[in-house]
Amino acid sequence: MQKLSWSFSVAPLAAPVGVTRWGHFGTPVVLFASAGGDSLEPERLQLIQALGPLIDSGRIKVYAIDGAAMRVLLAGTATPAERARALLAFDEWVATGLAPQVHRDCHSDALELLACGCAFGAASALQALLRHPGLMRGAIGLSGTYDLRPWISAELAVAMPVSPLQWPGAPPPAEQLARLRTRAVTLACTAGDYEDPAPTQAMAARLREHGISVNAQVWSPGFDFGFSSWRQMLPRFVSEWL
Repeated sequence: MQKLSWSFSVAPLAAPVGVTRWGHFGTPVVLFASAGGDSLEPERLQLIQALGPLIDSGRIKVYAIDGAAMRVLLAGTATPAERARALLAFDEWVATGLAPQVHRDCHSDALELLACGCAFGAASALQALLRHPGLMRGAIGLSGTYDLRPWISAELAVAMPVSPLQWPGAPPPAEQLARLRTRAVTLACTAGDYEDPAPTQAMAARLREHGISVNAQVWSPGFDFGFSSWRQMLPRFVSEWL
């Protein structure tokens, strides 16, 4: 399995943003870290192994992204405004830094990215789609945390649109909303230990209010919150997009 890494400077983030790619051909799948982890998190926690058959067969290339902005959000040392600015800067880099790198690596400017994430990474995946529907073919969120108001305040969630559940804050441009309505979202969670299906259901309802297609699922209590479940869920949902 081919593996390659890059590092990007993203102001105002203090640390570089790392990107690790696995695979040689296929649909580019962008995988956002679950809670401020690094780009090697999915390899350590065996998500890459779970996606291995899709990677080895040339159906997907996986690009795992450091959770640099989520680190700022969760560390508790920055002000709410600084946290929101870090998230906005990260979202903009996804369009201006990450997407061009993926296109160069895939030797195509036409390929659309599939944004994926678990837990806080699901919020990043949804933000990528909502802010850049021209670059993303869709999004998959697993066991997501979509309401970021506890970390940035309710006022900032409206003034600085970084919390997916409060999207769009202000009415989005008609062209952006029309593009989003041609995309689709998969949201899934479990009904097992340490999981609350309410955030997934609320996010699905929010998207449907704006006419965005959503496949929302709650897996049985035999599946619990965490990578043991996500290793089974993610390959299935990615396969459905191919």
